Amino acid sequence: MTSFRPTNLNNPIDTPEQPWVSSPYSLISWWDMEQFSAEEFYDIGNYLGRLGELFSDGSVKDRLSESNQDGAIQSQIEWIQSACIALGLKVSIKCADAFLEKAGRDDLTTGEAHRLFQELENTIRREMETELFLYVPASQARFYDKKELFGAKVASRFPNLQADIIEAGNCLALERGTACVFHLMRVMESAVQEFGQVLGILAVNEKNWQNILDEVNKAIKALPSKGLHTSALSEAAANLYSVKLAWRNEVMHPKATYTPEEAKDVFRQVKLFMGNLVEVLPPPSSTTIQ
Repeated sequence: MTSFRPTNLNNPIDTPEQPWVSSPYSLISWWDMEQFSAEEFYDIGNYLGRLGELFSDGSVKDRLSESNQDGAIQSQIEWIQSACIALGLKVSIKCADAFLEKAGRDDLTTGEAHRLFQELENTIRREMETELFLYVPASQARFYDKKELFGAKVASRFPNLQADIIEAGNCLALERGTACVFHLMRVMESAVQEFGQVLGILAVNEKNWQNILDEVNKAIKALPSKGLHTSALSEAAANLYSVKLAWRNEVMHPKATYTPEEAKDVFRQVKLFMGNLVEVLPPPSSTTIQ
């Protein structure tokens, strides 16, 4: 594996090659992380281990130059520094600079070098602890950042709802149940309003679930029993009732909090309703069922 090595050690900035820098707040696969940084993590651990053993074995008062044959210690610190640059550890890079500045002095003792080493090691550890990476199992990651999570037909028919549908999936992937349901609520408000409009129901957004269902069922019963869309509309109404049950609230607003499992149930029912609804709605340019 070829590892990224920055050539300009005097410009310790975030490197765009880092997947977590180029796509912040996005899920990065374990493979992408390994491809970019595995060797850097290994180098840091390997060279810190070597230097730690060297300084622990030497006498505190010995001059470091006696064990620093051919600048081997500077070379190892430079390797650590290059790995820190690749990982974007800015404070650690400066700490390595301070170490390198003193490492070439003839009067530097092993004890002083050991202190500098411990400072570098602690800085690297603390700085790496500031970067948090979230693990999302494959069973949950399948919901993350999906453009057609409710299907291609829903995405095409309701382009204005796609942002909320995508965010609902993201929240579901991260097990943020209440946030997931919040976005699903926004999807349902628009979808139910449009469903009500084509059936001639007024002020849908001002009514509770049961009133909406009562009026939907009343409007469907008024249609010809063998009409082209009557059966499909009845199925959509049944799915709307299932969403209401998943919501577990009489009014068209979610309860205070939702567990991930409850959010999955709401998500499943909303997806089913939206998939069924898109089959019975007229084209966007029309407002009535023919």
